[in-house]
Parts: sequence; C-alpha cells; structure tokens
Amino acid sequence: MKNVLIVVIGNTGSEAEALRQSLEAFGYFVGIKYIGRPNDFVSVLKGELVFEPDSIILSCHGDDGEILMPLLGENVYEPNEPRGNMSGTDIERYLMLQGKLILNLGCTTGEAAMAKAFSKQNTYIAPDDYIEGNAALYFVISLFYEMSKGDAQLEEAFKVAKANDRETELFQIFQ
Repeated sequence: MKNVLIVVIGNTGSEAEALRQSLEAFGYFVGIKYIGRPNDFVSVLKGELVFEPDSIILSCHGDDGEILMPLLGENVYEPNEPRGNMSGTDIERYLMLQGKLILNLGCTTGEAAMAKAFSKQNTYIAPDDYIEGNAALYFVISLFYEMSKGDAQLEEAFKVAKANDRETELFQIFQ
C-alpha cells in the first residue's frame, strides 16, 4: 500500500497537508484531491481518479453517520447532482471502488450504514463516535508509520494506532 489519495471534503484546516508531509516522509506517494461540489466526490467514489491509489483517506467532517458536504447555491448544482450530506445509502449508490483501504476521519462515519456501504468490497476504517481532530490525525500517521516499517500487517498496525488513548480507540475496522 504505497499509493495514497487524500480526499479533502470541506474545511479540515491543515490536516491534509500534515498527512501528506508525514506519509511522504515514510515513503508513500501521496496525491490530494479537493472536493468543491458533490459530483467531485461522486467521481472519486466511482473510481474516476488520475492515479491508482491503494489507500484513500477522507479528510472530512461527519455527523449522525453522514459525511458533511459543501453547500452550494441551488443555481450552482448540476442536473442530478446529489444535494445535502452523504449517507451510507448515497455511498452504496455511487461506490465502485474495490480492493482499497479507505480511512474516513469524519466523526461518526463508522456508523453501521456507512461502514456497510464502504466495506462491501474494501477495507474501511472510521471512528464510530465524535473524535477529536488531532486524535484522527495522530491515528492515521501512526497507522501508516507502522505499515511503512514493512513487517506490520494492516491488522497489527491498526491495533497499535488504536491503542494510544480513548480518542483513537473510537476507530473501528470493517472488512
């Protein structure tokens, strides 16, 4: 898992850049895609990407098991573009990615419907409650650091990253 795509949805501060710098220091190739409208995210879910990532990190916010999406003026939406936040049902409708490690940093995105949709043909990791942002950043850096050492499998790296404190314990793995 050496190719990573960070998908930035909404204002997550400098999280994506901190992740990029850290993961590149560990030897990963990292690309960043900024989402300006729902159809941009739909294209990612469909696998319409400029390179083939092994892992996708969703740097976003979540609430009530949904990914919070940018709000556009009604006259800005394209025909048939999804409106509102992305639910597990929405993810299931659009997701065509297969065999990826997908990490969602948004709060509550480890909720059952979202986890079921993302993990059908992928490995999915997400917090099942409201998580402090710095803990999410730390979790991802720890996970990829452990995997970069070469001898750690995903499950082992996940256990190490999750074990830091009560915040990182909120991450769950779905396969």
